[in-house]
Amino acid sequence: MQNINNPVIGIDLLKMLMLQLYSNPRCIYREYIQNALDSINEAVKTGILAQEKDGRVSISITKSDICIEDNGTGIRSGMAVKVLTDIANSVKNGVDTAGQFGVGRLSGGGYCEVLEFETTYKGEDVSTIVSFDTMALKDLVEKKQIDISAEDAMKIICTTSTKPAEPNEHRFIVRLKNVINSREILLDIEEIRNYIIEYAPIDYSVLFNSLINNCPQTEFVKRHKKIDKIRVSLNDYSDIEKGYGVKVLGMGDPIEKIRYFEFPKHPKYGSLGWGWYAVTEFSVQIPEEKDCLSGIRLRKHNISLDKDLLNTAFKQNRGNRYFYGEIFIDNDNIVPDSGRQGLAAGEAADALMLEIKRYFSDTLGAVYYRANKLKTALSKASEMVGKISNPSFSNAVEPLTKRLQDYINEFNKAATPDAKEEINDVIAIYKNKYNTELKSEVEKYLAPKQEPKADKQDILDMIAAPVVCEPVTPTPPVKTHSSNIPETSPEISPIISLSPQQPSILPSTPLVNTPKQKKTVQSKSKVDEILSSLEGGHYTLEQIDLLKKVFSTMLIVCSSSQKKSVIQLMEIAVNSLK
Repeated sequence: MQNINNPVIGIDLLKMLMLQLYSNPRCIYREYIQNALDSINEAVKTGILAQEKDGRVSISITKSDICIEDNGTGIRSGMAVKVLTDIANSVKNGVDTAGQFGVGRLSGGGYCEVLEFETTYKGEDVSTIVSFDTMALKDLVEKKQIDISAEDAMKIICTTSTKPAEPNEHRFIVRLKNVINSREILLDIEEIRNYIIEYAPIDYSVLFNSLINNCPQTEFVKRHKKIDKIRVSLNDYSDIEKGYGVKVLGMGDPIEKIRYFEFPKHPKYGSLGWGWYAVTEFSVQIPEEKDCLSGIRLRKHNISLDKDLLNTAFKQNRGNRYFYGEIFIDNDNIVPDSGRQGLAAGEAADALMLEIKRYFSDTLGAVYYRANKLKTALSKASEMVGKISNPSFSNAVEPLTKRLQDYINEFNKAATPDAKEEINDVIAIYKNKYNTELKSEVEKYLAPKQEPKADKQDILDMIAAPVVCEPVTPTPPVKTHSSNIPETSPEISPIISLSPQQPSILPSTPLVNTPKQKKTVQSKSKVDEILSSLEGGHYTLEQIDLLKKVFSTMLIVCSSSQKKSVIQLMEIAVNSLK
């Protein structure tokens, strides 16, 4: 067995960390803002800052340089050089801190000639400056001096110095001097501002905070207010905010409310994460080229991972483009990978992604699918209304009206309440849209057919009207061969003639009383039930008794198929008399 003696960490590691860590140059801003967040949080814990919102990050971009400064704790002068030149020897763990490895600070070196750090700790009267000559590093790499270790290379490219400082100062400054790579991106103020809006741990606008405050899911509102937030300014832009407002920027649809959700607790790892999304009409996909906020983002310490990371969580990638939203990881076992493009491998991370896919597929996918059905039915109904009202289609009113009815039926079917509250949110939006924009027009052509409602005077007139009995010629009895059966005529029930105000519901042929008359007792009990609400009111017993006779006779003479309609008419009549 051989001993391990002084292994060499090659210069290629330094090359990777300073020159090749991120494929997207904008990521250096996220890295330095992330480090500032950790420093500001530490300053709050130690009492250097009273509260998180007192922390700030100031970014200045000129024609050739970038400067990023925060007012966190800074680094003690006695430790500054070691901390800033050590590689992957950080106390950051990704749990209590947004940073994880202590290597991201070197990433800016790949884009400038000199990467410089300056730091001051409160109570000390000195600032420490550490500079990295990245051009010298590139020269070493190009000469392929592979025998040089990373430690030796650091001694070659790094210089340190100090200068006086005010004892009350506490800060950390990153300077990228003479940016030479990706200049068109890194020095574009608007480009970087949009990137900060998307990725940085900053606050929301006043308008969006009003939506949060009005959400009835108060437990989540409290959590939302406690997420990490720092103040970031860029040149003339002070206190940059996330871009969410009260409308979806890319399409103009209003945000009706915020809907929160939480993933089930894992039996081994516990809480995984929670999130929110904006409830809108979900009518079309949010165009990414017009709105950089489209899609639900996954965030740790309120810093966004890659914006497209959750696209594959939907059955169709495009599904994520219907939403505004964020998911906040609240599990210590789940951390981003080194480039913050995704999650580091692990069981807890796998469990989170599984729950995200389940919720997106089963619930959010159903939300925009239902919205599409409602939108389509409403759109087609609106089109039919336009055609029916157009004189050019006067010869096709009947088939157009039928199609209108079909689309309204489709809409009503899609608007049936669901077991999922998330789907009911969108149903409520489209019902309101129909009621305010289309209902009155639809009813012009699809007005419900109702029987004329008798008013109180009509009923009183009916009661007072005389009962006219019209004689009916009896049907001759059928003779039988039995001499024991006498030839008798059956009794004939009179037909009642109602007053002209009441529409006739009687059959045109007389009905003969037969043994089926036994049902009369059952019918009268129904009549008693209907009339019971009038007893003890404004009507005399004689009036009620007369009405009972009228109703009973109606039930006797009507056919069985008409009986239900006659009873409904009785109930309507009695209700109008109350």
